[in-house]
Amino acid sequence: MTRGRKPAKELNDRDKKIVERYNSTSDSMPLLAKKYRISKQRIYEILKRAKRLGYVIKRQKLLARYHDFHQCEVCNKILKIAKMDELITRKHLAQMLRIEVGVCNRHLNRLKGSGFISKKFATIRSDRLVNALRCYKYDSLPPAAVGRKFGYKNFYSILNYQKKKGVNLKRMLKSPLVSNLKQEEPMTIFPSIGQNEF
Repeated sequence: MTRGRKPAKELNDRDKKIVERYNSTSDSMPLLAKKYRISKQRIYEILKRAKRLGYVIKRQKLLARYHDFHQCEVCNKILKIAKMDELITRKHLAQMLRIEVGVCNRHLNRLKGSGFISKKFATIRSDRLVNALRCYKYDSLPPAAVGRKFGYKNFYSILNYQKKKGVNLKRMLKSPLVSNLKQEEPMTIFPSIGQNEF
C-alpha cells in the first residue's frame, strides 16, 4: 500500500497555462517563475510532468536568425523611432510602444545583433540625462547652462563621455540670426562723401 497523494493524471489550470505560455511565447523559465510566483525548479518540474502526461513541449524558434523583422510590428515601430532620434531610454521606448520592458529589450537586442539598428541606440538609462542631451543638441543653450538647468555640475565631462561612446551629439541648431543673413540680399557698400573728394 502506497502512502501520500496519488499523482494526478491531468494538469491543473495553472500548469496548463504555464505549458501553453512556454510553448507560444518567448518567455523563459525565470520569467514564468516570476510571473506565477513560483521557483524556476517548479516550472521545470511542471514541464517535465506535462511531457510525461503526453503534452508537447516545444519552444518557438524566436532567435534572431528565425525572427522576421519585416513582418514584426514591434521591430518596425522600433526602426521608425530609431530613424527619428537615438536619444531615448529603453523604458521610455517600451512606454511609447505600449509593451513590457523585457519584450522591448528582446526585440531591440535582436535588431542590434542583426545590424538593423546602431548599438548606441537606447543605451542611456537616465531620463534626466536624455532630456539634458536633447536640450544641448536642439537648443541654443551653452553646456554650462544646460548642466545648471538639469542639475549636472560637470556637464562637459558627460558630453565628452557620450561622444567617446559614439552618441551623435552634433548640434542640430539653426540659429535665427544666421538664417536671416542668408536670406537677405548681399549688402552694397556706398562710398562716403569724404572718399569721393580725394
